[in-house]
Amino acid sequence: MSKAGRTTRAERARPTGMKVATVIAGTVIVLLLAIPLAVQVITAFRGPFLPFGVSSAKWSVDNFRTLWELREDFWAVLGSTAAFVGGSTVLSLLIAFALAWVTVRTDAPFRRVISVLVIVPFIIPPIVKAQAYLLMLSPQSGVLNQLLHAVPGMEGVTIDPYAFSTMIVIQSLTNVTFPYLMIVPILTNMDGSLEESARVSGASWARTLRRVTLPMLWPGLLGVTVLTFILGLGSLEIPLLFGQQSGQSIFALKLWTLISADAGELPQYGLAAAWGCVFLVITTIAFLVYLRATRDAERRASVSGKGFRPTTMKLGLWRIPALAAIAVFVLLTAILPLFALLWSAITPYPIAFSFPALVEQTHFTAFGEVLGDAEFWASLGRTLVIAGGSATIASVAATVLAYGIARSRSTVWTRSMDLFASSSVAIPTVIAGFAMFLTFMVINPVIPIAGTVIALIIAYSYRVSIAYRSGYSATLQIRRELEEAAQVSGASQIEGFRRIVVPLLMPTVFAVWIQVFILGTNEFTLPAFLATPESRPLSVYMYAMINPRSAQLYAPDQGAAMALIFTLLVFLIGYGLQWAVSLRAIGRARRRRPGEGVETGVGVGLLPSDAAGVVPAPVADAPDASDAPEAPGGPERVIARA
Repeated sequence: MSKAGRTTRAERARPTGMKVATVIAGTVIVLLLAIPLAVQVITAFRGPFLPFGVSSAKWSVDNFRTLWELREDFWAVLGSTAAFVGGSTVLSLLIAFALAWVTVRTDAPFRRVISVLVIVPFIIPPIVKAQAYLLMLSPQSGVLNQLLHAVPGMEGVTIDPYAFSTMIVIQSLTNVTFPYLMIVPILTNMDGSLEESARVSGASWARTLRRVTLPMLWPGLLGVTVLTFILGLGSLEIPLLFGQQSGQSIFALKLWTLISADAGELPQYGLAAAWGCVFLVITTIAFLVYLRATRDAERRASVSGKGFRPTTMKLGLWRIPALAAIAVFVLLTAILPLFALLWSAITPYPIAFSFPALVEQTHFTAFGEVLGDAEFWASLGRTLVIAGGSATIASVAATVLAYGIARSRSTVWTRSMDLFASSSVAIPTVIAGFAMFLTFMVINPVIPIAGTVIALIIAYSYRVSIAYRSGYSATLQIRRELEEAAQVSGASQIEGFRRIVVPLLMPTVFAVWIQVFILGTNEFTLPAFLATPESRPLSVYMYAMINPRSAQLYAPDQGAAMALIFTLLVFLIGYGLQWAVSLRAIGRARRRRPGEGVETGVGVGLLPSDAAGVVPAPVADAPDASDAPEAPGGPERVIARA
């Protein structure tokens, strides 16, 4: 009998190092997700202010009773939020599906260029995009309204930037890239022969789309819809910059106003917590509906390996209209917003664009003032520390837990922990920010970290499910024989994990780390609830520059210049990290000799139903084969492609 099989009952009962590491990682994730939500629920049922440390705090349902007494306001918020989030979700999905269809399933020219241009808005931080649209739609100086006035017959047409319908359209345009990136792999992996069969049988394109294409894409599209809905529900940027002017009661803005009390008023934490609980129930139901609808997603799979051939549709005369529509989209989402920011940065006050104004009134002093601002560099440094620290915590904890669960027997505990670790995508960012804010306020007398950079690092780490689903999917695709060989050679499970599994998982982990890091650099909603002037990241400092209520900090030209510099930095950091990963992968591919091992595909998924193909897998290379330990019979080289 091998050494791996000769363990005694006492040895099996004794906790191993890997089990201890898994428990620690699970505890970290529970602290990141469960504790803040529990504090929010307790606050909703205990007192109008903080639930502990206040003499007036008592257990009651007064906050929910108040919510019901203000039911006109409740239904107004519910209706406005449903219209805003639902309308923007539908519009963004329609645009994303059309763009993905053109780039994946048609013979449109410049498809690769189009796919790159569609992703460009994703690089622009959300608060920057919101500011850019506000400048672009200004009735007096907005470049888009100027273009409309130049069109014959449209001289009297002016887009109101604060109209509710305008907010819906802007929110949908800012969110298009997210569903596009998720729909592309779904369409890529769908076998076009089924649609061809329907067409040969006499079905029209509309009937084929309704009876064949959409039923096959249903699980994946439902997942994209739910995630886009939750993303829109938790977004604060557009409601904060546009909604305050129009007075619309959108949930994210409502939560913000309840805790941002005016002078002489106390913040209504209890009522805000009751609002948060109501919408958390809504998003949880949506998440459970998605899980139930996609539990049998593999039954709709069409990629069989043998005979699979993705087909493309010939556009014919529709090429020109399709390219024109894409050009309009790129103009509205990338070119005009960046131009509006640039024009605002080089002009002393809001003026309409004209060539005389370009020659006589423009200057570039705002860029010099931003680069010479010590607070700009301090907030930039805090941004990098917060984003890097949170990405590291999420990646490490999620990878260890994912490996422990993937290599454990299926029990109630492992299944529950798997679902819980995947559930942070069901928590809107605005609820997560508010729950973290309450948690740090409650523990501040004991652990004084409220308003610090440490608190922001912990709060940003709540996106742990992105890293967890990636690590779980990657672990399942690594053969157990590698670890068993290490155990036969005398290595413990944690040693096998450290020496074999971690090197194989590193490409996937690093790719996800980059993704979470970029999300952290762009984040505005979380620090809007948690940051103070001493800990604010660059996104919050930039908002102070463009917010008229900021008094002495208000400087719109410097705010626009800072937005452009911020966007450039995010672009350079994001693509610089990906470029470094690509160089590492190319170098190792050149050193690889044929026939030295097996290849293992390691993909990235976001939700428990990975078969639905919800998220595209980042591609990176694996570590050197020499990193794997030697088995008794000689060196075993393992090559993995993550």
